[in-house]
Amino acid sequence: MHSEIESSAINGWAMMPRPNRRLTALAREVVRCARPLLAPSTDLFLGVETDAAGTLRLLWWRRNDFKLIAEISAGPEGFCPEDTAEGALQDAGAELLAYLAGRWPTPPSGFGVITDGTGVAFTPDHPAPSATGWLLRQATGARPLLAIVPLDPKGPCAMLAGAMSAALH
Repeated sequence: MHSEIESSAINGWAMMPRPNRRLTALAREVVRCARPLLAPSTDLFLGVETDAAGTLRLLWWRRNDFKLIAEISAGPEGFCPEDTAEGALQDAGAELLAYLAGRWPTPPSGFGVITDGTGVAFTPDHPAPSATGWLLRQATGARPLLAIVPLDPKGPCAMLAGAMSAALH
């Protein structure tokens, strides 16, 4: 995936040479579904992650200390009702991650994305946001994020969406 990144940057984000409309649409749906779960006055951001067993995790972290403050884990049969904000995000997240899995020759056993309610990003070579040290590696620039939809550079993921981040489109 890194070989697809162009060196040119627009608004601080490197752009991918070929936009993927389906991936972008799925990411925008995750953003739309995440917004009600991320109050604008809070400094929270969300992770949506899956594992080899098909469990989907919704994870909320605080911006200032990266502390995990809430989590919902369930397999598809245990998702929240579709008419709830949590259920809508579980459905949208599962669809995005199923599609995103096809971007790896062999999908990792656990992977996910983060969202700040504005954008969606992931790290292809270290793809599980809940992995120990993942957030710190993003904040230090050790593992640059790829944005499917750019994160808010002043939002709760600002420390993660630094100059080393890139955008798919």
